[in-house]
Amino acid sequence: MNAIVISLLTGLVTWFISWSYSKLLFFPKIPLSIGKYQFESPLHQMIKKLPIESLIEQQKANSFTTILPLIDSNLDSFFKERLVQKMPIVSMFIGDKTIAQLKEVFMEELRQLFPNLISQLSKSIQLDFLSTLSLKWAPILETVLMNATQKLRWISFLIGAIWGFIIYLFLTHL
Repeated sequence: MNAIVISLLTGLVTWFISWSYSKLLFFPKIPLSIGKYQFESPLHQMIKKLPIESLIEQQKANSFTTILPLIDSNLDSFFKERLVQKMPIVSMFIGDKTIAQLKEVFMEELRQLFPNLISQLSKSIQLDFLSTLSLKWAPILETVLMNATQKLRWISFLIGAIWGFIIYLFLTHL
């Protein structure tokens, strides 16, 4: 009878240890501060270390040159069609040479404005992505992980029960 109790208890302890290791990946969900120490789940620490900013920085330089023809054609359309429709008097004073100069001025301003605009946009997207990942996907990942480690927890229970039986045999034969 003692052999069964000791085996079951050690099996339960090892099952609980493997269960708690799986849960510790997601605990605490909100960072805890105790004095000068701060505790945060390993999953949330990994999420914060994702290289999102560097990926966006790499794309920032390429994206302006990619959309440059689109901006140019839209500015051309704006100056030649929409501006004339909205302000007909302006069309008398603006020729092709003036339109080309205005487009060049606007393009230069966009070249200077674009990196700052993309930086602010990327920071906003990064914060939204990280909060969505933390709030929406963490519970789903936790469920998937707990289901995936279920066999591992049962194996740890069996190993713990075997160790408990070995301990019982060792204690009874001393």
